[in-house]
Amino acid sequence: MQQEMLPLFTSVDLFAGCGGLTRGLEDSGFRCLAFNEINKDAANSFSLNFPDAIRLDGDIRESVSNEIIETQILPVAGENGVDLVCGGPPCQGFSGIGHRRSFDVEKADIPTNHLFQEMIRVINKIQPKAFLFENVQGLLSSKWTKKGVNGEIFRDVWKAFSSIKGYVAQPTLIHAYGFGVPQNRPRVMIMGIREDLVKSLKIVPTNFDPDVPSDKFQKQLRDNGGFFPKWHGSTAPTIPEAISDLEYDDWKEDEIYHRLPPNSNFQKTMRRKLGRVFKKQKITDHIVSNHSKKVRDRFQYMIDHSVTNIRNLPENMKTKKFSQKLLPKDWGDGNPTITCCSNSDDYVHYSMPRALSVREWARLQTFPDHHLFSGPRTTGGVRRAGNPDKGIWDREVPKYTQIGNAVPPFLGKAIGKNLVEIFFSDSK
Repeated sequence: MQQEMLPLFTSVDLFAGCGGLTRGLEDSGFRCLAFNEINKDAANSFSLNFPDAIRLDGDIRESVSNEIIETQILPVAGENGVDLVCGGPPCQGFSGIGHRRSFDVEKADIPTNHLFQEMIRVINKIQPKAFLFENVQGLLSSKWTKKGVNGEIFRDVWKAFSSIKGYVAQPTLIHAYGFGVPQNRPRVMIMGIREDLVKSLKIVPTNFDPDVPSDKFQKQLRDNGGFFPKWHGSTAPTIPEAISDLEYDDWKEDEIYHRLPPNSNFQKTMRRKLGRVFKKQKITDHIVSNHSKKVRDRFQYMIDHSVTNIRNLPENMKTKKFSQKLLPKDWGDGNPTITCCSNSDDYVHYSMPRALSVREWARLQTFPDHHLFSGPRTTGGVRRAGNPDKGIWDREVPKYTQIGNAVPPFLGKAIGKNLVEIFFSDSK
């Protein structure tokens, strides 16, 4: 039976990273026309996977100027224009990790924290059918200065996006585990849809009151439907269901193919574009860190004694790391608790005394095995986080961080499918 063709819509991805959101959008029927990313390694990753997208490297203010939009993006969009402008502007200091590493500088003084205004400029210039802003959950409670009011940043961001002329906007707090992602990964999103589409299709956005205290935001926004897909509990596989076919630690770069067959539906999905014969399915990025005996002994102790966090280790085994967690084999109450991974040893394998490989971490973010990554595996903490106290804003973005920063493709696909239904309804 011939497979039904998906309707094809177009997108422009800003602050695109390694392409997690675009990967999900592509799987739901979108084609990326152009992308912007300031970091070379992340941009290289994106281009490896979406080579037909126009690459607009560098600071968005220059690389996606109004002139470039007119001369490079709009001409390839054709008469129908761009269907979706999406992006996740940098969130330095908004996430939980960011709070611990925000130094003494005020968030108002971090230049990248104002780049959402540039995204609005691009939206106004392109005039897509819809736009999608995404960011970390910590945005909901963040304040511009230490003397500021909790939630003031999100209120400003919401006011800016909801004031874009010609669009109806709605925010949400969406959890990736509700869409088959084997981790918790909450994301704050704001979607805007052109007023004429909202009226003609009778789409009803869910109301949001920004004047309530910020600690009430989550209750208003979580799984609030409207422009966004709803979920019903967790549909996430367990960690073993996600990565048990990668349960070995002696892989080398010259080993081309998977050793083991997939043993879960999730693993089959991750390999779906690698061919049917598992011995000919290619694998990349499964190198694991060469831990010292002391580190491996500590990890083995965590496994043997079910120590979920290094802070609960005996005093003689504790390290200076503020967090290092043992991956669970089961979710327990059904709510995955993994949130992010930006370093090679943030998480310990559930049965082997080692950290995760890049490929394993990509699996937990639902990047399929054919998605490629460019750049170093990891790098030092300061080089990865920058040093705002000294005015150092540039940050290295190794593979682990690229993946950790990304929107999980499964979540992107769910968002995309919801939009496709809206757009396809309009074309009938």
